[in-house]
Order: sequence, then C-alpha cells, then structure tokens
Amino acid sequence: MITRKTLSKIGIGAWGIGGFAERDPQNNDRRQIKALVHQFQLGLNLTEVNFWNSQGRSVELIKEALDRSGVERDDIFIVQAIYDYNNHTVNDVEDELNRCLRMFSTDHVDSIEFPLTAFNKYGFDNLLKRVAGYLSKGKARYTSVTNFDLKHLKRYHQIFRNSLFSHELHYSFEVRVIEDLGILDYGLDNDIINVPYQPLRRNRSAKRNWPLLVELAKKYGKTQNQIIINWMTSRGLHPLIKTETIKHIDENLNALKFTMDKADIKRMTDFHVPNYKRPEIDWFMREKNGVFIHSLPNVFDDNYPAK
Repeated sequence: MITRKTLSKIGIGAWGIGGFAERDPQNNDRRQIKALVHQFQLGLNLTEVNFWNSQGRSVELIKEALDRSGVERDDIFIVQAIYDYNNHTVNDVEDELNRCLRMFSTDHVDSIEFPLTAFNKYGFDNLLKRVAGYLSKGKARYTSVTNFDLKHLKRYHQIFRNSLFSHELHYSFEVRVIEDLGILDYGLDNDIINVPYQPLRRNRSAKRNWPLLVELAKKYGKTQNQIIINWMTSRGLHPLIKTETIKHIDENLNALKFTMDKADIKRMTDFHVPNYKRPEIDWFMREKNGVFIHSLPNVFDDNYPAK
C-alpha cells in the first residue's frame, strides 16, 4: 500500500476528465484513457476520484484506465472527494462511498475527503462522527480535507491527528493566499500533505512570462511550467496536474529530474505579485460577499489584467 513516503510527487488531476460539472458527450475518452494509463504505468500513484465531476464519468474513465494499465489497486492512492453539491444528506455520503468501493472492487479508499462546505451543511460534529466511523471500520485508511481555513484545519487536525493525510487547496506561482494565511505552513509543520490543484493555473501562469520564471527557465534549460513544478515538489508539495497528452506528461515528470539552487527556490517562494489585492474570500460559498476560495485562480486574471 502507498504511504506518505512512497506517494508520487505529482498527482493525477481529475477535473476535466469526461467533462467538467456535467458529462461531455463529445469528450475524447480514448485520448484521456491513454494519458491516464501512461501516468499509472510511469508511477503516478496519487489520484482523486469525485462522482460530482462530469456526473461520475471521470471516475469511470479512471477505473477503466487503471484496469488497462495493469497497475494493482493497492499500488495507487485513491482520495475520494465527496462534495455536498449533490449529496443532500449525510446518508447520501455513505451511498457515494459505497459506490466507489463497488466500482474499484475494494473494501476501502485510501482517504476520504470533504470540503469545508460539507461540514457546514451536515453539521461539523455529525460529519466528524461519520468520518471517525469510516476510519474505525477500515472503509478509509485516512481522512483528507479541501479548501479549509486555518481555524477549521487546526480543529480537524486536533481530532484526527496522524489520520489526517492531506489538504487539497489552491497554490500557484501567483496566488499565495493559503500561504499568506498560514495554512500551507501548518500542513508542512504537521505532516499534512499539501495537494495544490491548478498549480499551473491551466498554463496561464506561463503565458504571463513573469521575468523570474523566464530567467529561471533559461538558466536551467526548462519550461516555465517545469520550473513551477520543481519548485513546488522541492518544498514537499504534491500538485495535482490534469494532462491529456503523452508529451506533457513526460514534460511534467522531467520537471522532477533536476535540482534548483536553494537560492532560486527561495526567490520563487518569496515572490509576490506586485500590487495584487486579492478579493475577499467566501469560505462557505454563501455567495454573499467575496469569492469562494476555489475561484481565486480563475478570477486572478480579471483582478490583475495583463499589461
């Protein structure tokens, strides 16, 4: 079974597989399965499955790719993310977990993950009891969270301690909110794996040609995206990257095969976008004031237009 020490430095992103919020009938399933098989066979062993993505189609494609890859179930780390968007009650959560277990012909997921909004919807203590039950019964080896503020992350960690495996959150070269608020460092200091989604902002970071990225890409003979990936993994982060082409998969893995000078890693870590004012954050998706945390990488270009 995969442990913290054997977890691949890059994870497989699932957003966009089979569609996005809804299933895409025109989706190129064959290309995505081929890319997923390639990643599994090259040793990428961290993947998220989420039945909300593309109305469950992404999970089906991941399962089909795993079967075709020849990689055993226990040789990948499955994080099942269960959102409250389409699960109206905590009993629906149980049904979705069981659906995943049936699909992968397994008696456990490696980690069961919930967003902060789910605790708000079902009641914090109520969902805590459910998670504790899944752990004690062996239906989940660990628990994970996504898009937590520092207050609730500390509370969750105090309860589950070493059973809290990871925190999925947005972190990129430009958007450092979770670092500014101390959330990233709390994970690093407490053996909670930080799993950034949209780490490359879907290639939008590289398109801006920030002088520091351009300089370091030239210095090391790498792409700007490879510089970003190397910087993140050098700091102990495990970014989720969704890739559909063999060329880009190999490029991402080659980002792990060189070492940047510590001074350059520090320069990247110390970088902050000049004069960037982040919008107010709406942690509970109440849509009253501010922007929900997962939207920050998407609205960055609106708030900080290119010159």
